[in-house]
Amino acid sequence: MSAILDELDLGGAAGRIAGALSQTLRDRVELLGLELREDKIRLVQILILACCGVVFALFGLILAVLAIVYLLPDQWREAGMGVMALAFFGGACWAFARLKRKLTRRHMFAQTLAELEKDKACF
Repeated sequence: MSAILDELDLGGAAGRIAGALSQTLRDRVELLGLELREDKIRLVQILILACCGVVFALFGLILAVLAIVYLLPDQWREAGMGVMALAFFGGACWAFARLKRKLTRRHMFAQTLAELEKDKACF
């Protein structure tokens, strides 16, 4: 009976399985680290766009208030301030639209979760 067990070499098979599992785990940890770095860069981009949106909105609000307060008989000055206020509000809308797109575009750790699902199906 022990001769049959020696021929099967269960220790070698277990070692190969453990090695494969170890390599798979190492690959998944590396992928998780890569996704963490990518998400950190994405977060910085989102924060920059949010700050730009706030700055443009504040400039637009200030110019809109100045346009109302400083209504002078000169028609062109009023129109100029109104156009500038619209331009800043347009910039704020653009920044917030880009921010919304960045926030809804991608799920965190999508590749890692997909690979773990593949691993679960294999094992």
